[in-house]
Amino acid sequence: MDYENVLTEADGDLLIVTLHWPERHNALNHRMRVDLLDCARRAEADEAVKAIVITGHGDKSFSAGANIPELEERTPVSEMGPSATLRKDLPTALERLGKPTVAAINGYCFGAGLELAMGCTIRIASDNALLGQPEIVLGQIPGSGGTQRLYRFVGLGWAMQMVLTGQRIDARTASSIGLVTEVLPQADLLPRAKELARDLGSRAPMAFVAGRDAVLRSTETDLLTGIDYERKLYALCMGTEDVREAMQAFAEKRSPEFKGR
Repeated sequence: MDYENVLTEADGDLLIVTLHWPERHNALNHRMRVDLLDCARRAEADEAVKAIVITGHGDKSFSAGANIPELEERTPVSEMGPSATLRKDLPTALERLGKPTVAAINGYCFGAGLELAMGCTIRIASDNALLGQPEIVLGQIPGSGGTQRLYRFVGLGWAMQMVLTGQRIDARTASSIGLVTEVLPQADLLPRAKELARDLGSRAPMAFVAGRDAVLRSTETDLLTGIDYERKLYALCMGTEDVREAMQAFAEKRSPEFKGR
């Protein structure tokens, strides 16, 4: 895959996607979003790719957020148009992708960068990472799902504080409130992200999607409706070849070979 500010590299059955605009701390512009969405769709259709790791170039920044010169061109009319729709759709596309994604947050992760990371299946961070939704200092609010996803990860109190103050939090705080699941030294971040991605990618594809969707639904519905949804997904999984393969593999004390059927 050949993109302008997005680097891709195959690592066995993983696709490593690197945001690469070092002079802007890997800020996200329109072209990068188009490329990231294309990259995700291609990876989803590629049977050789089992999981995706997304990180930023260098050791200082995952993504510093939106490209400020583009912000200056936005108007109420433009924010109802296709570019704004793309910004909204990109984290959702990652969140609902048929394959797992791991965000390896290596430094600054602000605004649109954090919104992108929150669309990933799992987020881990380096010990020098700083995370935040600083849009309020520019007289704005998050515009790519930040106000909605942040609450689901960290709860109402921290979401209010981060969105309404623009406060940056360090990696340890992000871990303690549930925004990231692990904090590691910079040198260990990408290897651990790959390890997690391979673990996620080794699971039965339908079970991965069903389990992820059931967990996501839990944030949107009442308990009994969510349990009924889970029950239906469980029943669907029970009809797959992968379940029978897993049971046979367990009996034979070997690793299962999932086919996604």
